[in-house]
Amino acid sequence: MRTYKKTAAALLTACLCLSSAMTALADETIPVEGGPGTEGGPGYMVTAWEKMDGTYFDDQGNAIEGALLRGISVSKFQGNIDWSRVAQDDVSFAMIRMVSYGYEGEYTMDETFDRNMREAAANGIHTAPYIYLQTRTVEEAREAARFAVDTARNYPVDYPIAVDVESQYILDLSTQELTDVVNAFCQVVAESGYTPIIYSDYSKFTTEMDTSQFPYDLWFARYGSSHEFPGRTMWQCTDKGQIDGIEGNVCLEFAFKDYAAQGQPGIPDGWRPEADGKWYYYTGGNRKTGWVETDGVWYYLDPSADGAMVSGTSMVIDGVSYEFDGSGAMM
Repeated sequence: MRTYKKTAAALLTACLCLSSAMTALADETIPVEGGPGTEGGPGYMVTAWEKMDGTYFDDQGNAIEGALLRGISVSKFQGNIDWSRVAQDDVSFAMIRMVSYGYEGEYTMDETFDRNMREAAANGIHTAPYIYLQTRTVEEAREAARFAVDTARNYPVDYPIAVDVESQYILDLSTQELTDVVNAFCQVVAESGYTPIIYSDYSKFTTEMDTSQFPYDLWFARYGSSHEFPGRTMWQCTDKGQIDGIEGNVCLEFAFKDYAAQGQPGIPDGWRPEADGKWYYYTGGNRKTGWVETDGVWYYLDPSADGAMVSGTSMVIDGVSYEFDGSGAMM
């Protein structure tokens, strides 16, 4: 079993949209005049970052070509979110901070992650976690990815699992070293049955990493109206968005690929060992609980232990005592 340590140092790390969540900046969602090339032409009034007649517009009144869906990225800095109201404000997906993961296995969970994932999904919003990466080696990156995947399995995930690459603690790595670290993280995510995506801004994508070596989608942060970048399938356009149900500013995102429609590969059906040393049974990408029969043998997946297989003990189930051998088979 791997041991993860929580440290105060990890609390000092930055995160997506941190600055916007802690400062009361002006609302960028204002009426703008549609310019040449927009659907209505000059004088056509639209609202920045919102949809009109099936088309999203930027803060200059230009159509955002190829934008399919609008979303947000959130963390504890957005406070207590009213997801029912968010869902009514044209938010199709939410990228939700899971953890700040550092070197030597040190990590800090975002205390709002569980609630945000569950409540967003319960209100029909597509969800996925993002991981603020601070690992400095390939093996540490793989460890962080395994942690992220193991945690993600407890939630409905139908957008890509994102690695957030912007920490000052890893930007002193060479271009090749950082590229290898990011690829290692994404490879574990992909091999686990999920779609990975890499988040960073224009400067870091062009000076700190070699994006030509990434066989994965990119989540591109560049504020304003410029969103084109090779491999970009998601765009973070502003950190001053205003969404009903969220107090203060929030980062707005646009997806140029409908991930939910194409489906996440998810976890293969069947038995799977996890980081806690226990075995779980998956169906449709989710952990099963209760009784399961495989190859004529009955096993019990303890609902009180998130579906962990019971083994090497006895258990009273619905008033009846059952014995399970070391392999988990009912005796």
